[in-house]
Formats: sequence, structure tokens, C-alpha cells
Amino acid sequence: MRLGALLISLLSSLLLLAGCATNSEDSKQPHLLLISIDGYRYDYTELHQPPMLSEFAKDSAMVERFTPAYPTLTFPNHVTLVTGLLPEHHGIVANGFYSPELQEYYSPGKTDNDGRFYGGVPLWSLAESQDMKAATYFWVGSEAEIAGYRPSYWKPFVYIEDFQIRVDQVVDWFALPQDERPQLVTLYFSEVDSAGHRFGPDAPQTRDALHKVDAALAQLFARLDELSEQEGLDINIIITSDHGMANVEDDPRYNVDDVLRDHPELKEKFLIRGTAAVYNIHKQDGATDADLEQIVALFNATDGVEAFQRNDVPLRLRFKGHSAVGDAIIVTNDHYLTYDGARPGPIGMHGYETAAVPQMNTLMMARGPAFEPHARIEQADNIHLYPLMAEILGLTIEQPIDGELAPLAPLLAR
Repeated sequence: MRLGALLISLLSSLLLLAGCATNSEDSKQPHLLLISIDGYRYDYTELHQPPMLSEFAKDSAMVERFTPAYPTLTFPNHVTLVTGLLPEHHGIVANGFYSPELQEYYSPGKTDNDGRFYGGVPLWSLAESQDMKAATYFWVGSEAEIAGYRPSYWKPFVYIEDFQIRVDQVVDWFALPQDERPQLVTLYFSEVDSAGHRFGPDAPQTRDALHKVDAALAQLFARLDELSEQEGLDINIIITSDHGMANVEDDPRYNVDDVLRDHPELKEKFLIRGTAAVYNIHKQDGATDADLEQIVALFNATDGVEAFQRNDVPLRLRFKGHSAVGDAIIVTNDHYLTYDGARPGPIGMHGYETAAVPQMNTLMMARGPAFEPHARIEQADNIHLYPLMAEILGLTIEQPIDGELAPLAPLLAR
């Protein structure tokens, strides 16, 4: 009996130890927090000296110039970051645009929650499809059902919201019980971009906006460190952005309506929409190929801008594979495109080619058990972030993407 009791006791102990090992193994599931600070130019850490981000950068794995896709705009690049696709492939070609296929406008706050506009598989949809929970806080596209999924937790965008609400919610998500906890969380801040537009990238107001975000992140990281110690969580943190910012205050303004003032019959045949760096031209009913050739020639006859029919868009832009691009585009890298009735242009702007305007570059820095401290890559394209994040989370990418793991693999822990 004593031997039997001893065997039972040993067996119970082994089962308990196995259970503890299983729980420990489960608690070590990979977790990823992806943070976007909109408009964070690649040199802002040095220029504006945010305390926490400056300290974070010292030991982080980093891409010193993280190159956004063209056009270097907010909505296209936030979708690129989470799909690994260029805008010409995921279909979000501007912050607002016309879709000939849907015959509808994509408009922030109105139709950006319509999944029909989006191509590709966002990282949160990939995670949910493979039985992993995801949570998104103000990320472009996260309010839509895309590729058949939504995040388990998501927040509708609010332009003005106290940072404390965001910090508390992210901590609460990571503090959920294991079967409810998201392993992927995304977080977004728009304030640095807004200040950069209004006051310029070098302005003290832009510095102040960045320092406010920095203080919120300092609190968030301190609370996550405490939570990680209590719960034994492995949380990897990636900080990046969608684009940089250039001072365009002295750039000559180019009014696209001026070109068509002597050709009112042409203006009625085309829908022309865009931003400071690129405009999309769509043929309307009655427009012919000859009309398109004429309007492109008119814009090309003016210094400071170029116009291309979609099939002739230079390969360097990688921006002609989707109908929403338009039948033609107008582009510039040293002027500010505007139109009749537009509000006065801001001091800071983006959207331009990174090769011509390097201030469009941002950076990427990351810390956590998945990353090699102090690893440095001088330059890489942001399409490669998606496969890196999938690798960290153990997700399988089954759909075609433009990004590859290899360019960012040196950042991973050896």
C-alpha cells in the first residue's frame, strides 16, 4: 500500500509539473504590439529628442530609413504595413479616391469601413483566420471586414481622444485571460502628423506633439513591463510610421485648374482628385483616348509637374496596377499641387517620392525577445514588415505579397 501510495504521489507530482510546464509554455506565446506615430520622420528622434523614444532607440533593432510605398500618404501606407502589398495591389491608392470598379468614392470616416475597397489580407485577418486573437486601435482598415475577418477587438477612429484612454485599453487587452487575450495589438497616434502639417517638421509645436506621445508611450511601456513580469508574457514592440514630412512652405503652388481654364470642354470629361504630390485623372462619360492624350500633354507642357497615362507610369513608382490609380496621374516632387477653392496649403506635407524627397522616409525600431538588440539596417522598404511580423507571431502567409522576410531578417534574435 505504501509503495502504491508513493507511486500515486509521484504520478500526481509529475502531472502537476507537466501542467505547470504547459502553462509556462502557453504564457510564452509570442505577443506583438505594433505602434504607428503618423508623420514620424526618420530623423525626428535626433531632431526633437523625445526622452523615452531616444532611450528606446539605443537598444532597439532598427531600420534607420524605413521607406514608405508611393504615394507617401497615410492611408495607403498604413494598409501596406499590415498587408505587405504596394498600394497598386491592395487598392488604397490615396487617402480619398474614386473606384471605377465600385463606382464609389473611398472617403475617410464615410466609406473606409467598406471591405470591398481593400485587397490583401491584413495581419489581424491572417491572425484571426489561424485562431489567434487580434486587437486594433485606430488603424486604417480595421473597422472593415477584410478577407472574411475583423479583429476580435477594435476601436472606431476618433480624431481627438485622450491618450490615457488608449494606454489603459492596450494594457487591459494584454491583461485579459489567455483564452481572451490578443497576441497582436496595433496602436495609432495622429498628433505628430497633424502638427507637422500645420506648423512644419522643425517647429516647436511638432516637438511638443511628439513629446506628448512620448510620455504616453513611456507610461504604456512601464505598465506593460510590470504586466509581463506578473504574467510571464513575452511582448515584442515595433514602433514605426507611415511616412515622414517635408517643409513645403516655399514650394511654388501649381493650380491644376489653371491648366484647364482655356479648355472647359476637357475639364467636364475628367474627374481629377489628389493631394499636393499626386493627382489621379479618371475619364468620364464621353471622354476619348484622344482627350486623355490631350490632357496629359497639357500638364506635361508646364514646368514642375509630370503627367503619365497609367500604362506609362514609370516603374520606379510601382503605381499603375490598379484601376483606382486612374487613367492618368499628375505628379511632382518640387511643387505643391492645388486647385480652385482649396484651403491654403500647410507648411508641412508628404506624398512625394522618397528618392527625390528623402524627408519622406521614416524609421522602424523594435525591442523584445524576438529582436536582436542594436541590430541596424540602413534602409529597407516597408512592404517587408508584414512577413517579419507574421514570422514573430508564427503565422503562415498563404496569399501572394510584395514583401519578403529576408531584408528584415537581420533584426531577429539569433
